[in-house]
Parts: sequence; C-alpha cells; structure tokens
Amino acid sequence: MKKIITIALVCLSVVGVAAASSLAANNGSVIYDSTTANGAPTNEPSYGPESYAYKTIGDKITFAGTNRSLSSVTVTLSSFACQQGAWFNQDCVSKPGATFAQPMTLNIYDAATYNTVDPSANTPIATSAQTFNVTYRPSASPKCTGKNAGKWLSPATGCRNGITDDVTFPFSNVKLPSTVVYEISYNTSNYGPNPTHAAGPADSLNVAVGENTNSVDPFLWIDGQANSTFDGNTQGWTPLVQFKASNA
Repeated sequence: MKKIITIALVCLSVVGVAAASSLAANNGSVIYDSTTANGAPTNEPSYGPESYAYKTIGDKITFAGTNRSLSSVTVTLSSFACQQGAWFNQDCVSKPGATFAQPMTLNIYDAATYNTVDPSANTPIATSAQTFNVTYRPSASPKCTGKNAGKWLSPATGCRNGITDDVTFPFSNVKLPSTVVYEISYNTSNYGPNPTHAAGPADSLNVAVGENTNSVDPFLWIDGQANSTFDGNTQGWTPLVQFKASNA
C-alpha cells in the first residue's frame, strides 16, 4: 500500500435528514449500479470503519449513457447493530423495525483532476450529508444453532449476522463528468473522519460490497495514513452503490 495523507471532507451540495429508504424513488435513470436486486431481507459481505480501521471507503467508476445531472446515490449498508446485546456475543435483541439515527457523508470528485499524491488537495464536486434511520439487525433466532448460534434467520438465505439496508443521498445542481471517485464516510468510536470516542450502533455498521465488475479500480480505502487500492483478498470487490441522473 502507498502511504499518503487522508482526504479532507468539504460539504458543497446537500445537508439534511432522510429515512433509510424513503428517497429510493428519486428522479433519473440508473447510470451506474453495483447493487443487488431487492428481495427478502438478507445480508452481503461488508467492511466497516470500526472493524477495518478506516476513515472513508469508495471507488473510481465510469458511468454509462449520457445522463449526467445527478439526482441520487443509493448505498447498501450492512447493519450488525443490536438494541441490546451484541452480534458477537450471540445475545442480540432488537425490536422488529427498530432503527437508529446515523449521520453519513458522500463525497464525489472528478477523477480527471483527482490528486492521488496529495488527497488533501482535492475538493469534491458534490457532497451530500444526511442522517439516516438505519435498521437494527433482528434478534438472535433459536433456529440458528451450532456455528450459526446468535444469528438471525433470513427467509431467503438462512442464518445471518448482519442485515442489508439501503440509504439514499439526494443531489441537485450537480453535473457529473464521465468518471468519478466517490467516498462514503461516517464516524464510529475510533474511526471515520472524526471518531466519537463513545460506543454506539455505528461501531457495528458496515458498507456492503460485491464483485468489482464495473469499477475502474479496486475500491479505495483511506485509513488515516494511506489512500490505497486494495490487493490480496479484497481485489475484485466494490461498494454496492447505485447512481441515478437525468439529462436536465
């Protein structure tokens, strides 16, 4: 990994509050999509700031079609958070439908001018800072036993530790170039741009990832000392995101 300094976050476009999935129907057509089709509740592989010691996570991607007036970006999260207990202690208890408020920021940069030598010199072309209502993972199921003890039971994919939850960042008055670098960030006890130094559900919140089929590079991991392109067992993975834009 090349060691260089971290990226400063600058808010440019949108600041607000949104429910976890209430903005999914924003206007515009899909110009990039690494997400999976909606279905029964399940989980996906994921990486989180607290568990993997990073500040932000993202990718460098190229868009399809000609629509470039950005309307929204949807990000798939994986929540391991419990209202009581913890997923790793096999004693998770959560009320069905319960959520926690989680501030998150999405920054977008023009890849053509993105400075990989000094990321602190980069200025986002767009930023959306939102507070989402993120779902707690369901309670431990008595049907999940043995090596699956403590997990919740997905009707589609069996016993799982986390649960996926989509959040959507709205944008307006943003014209995208054909290739961008984007970053997703939020704070946990010890990581993120500004660690809280207090335990909370964000410590058990991750960004879901999938196979890297459409991105330009393996995804970016900015951890306070490095702005690194993953290699090894993370090669070929990218965050699950969907960009929508119109031709306005």
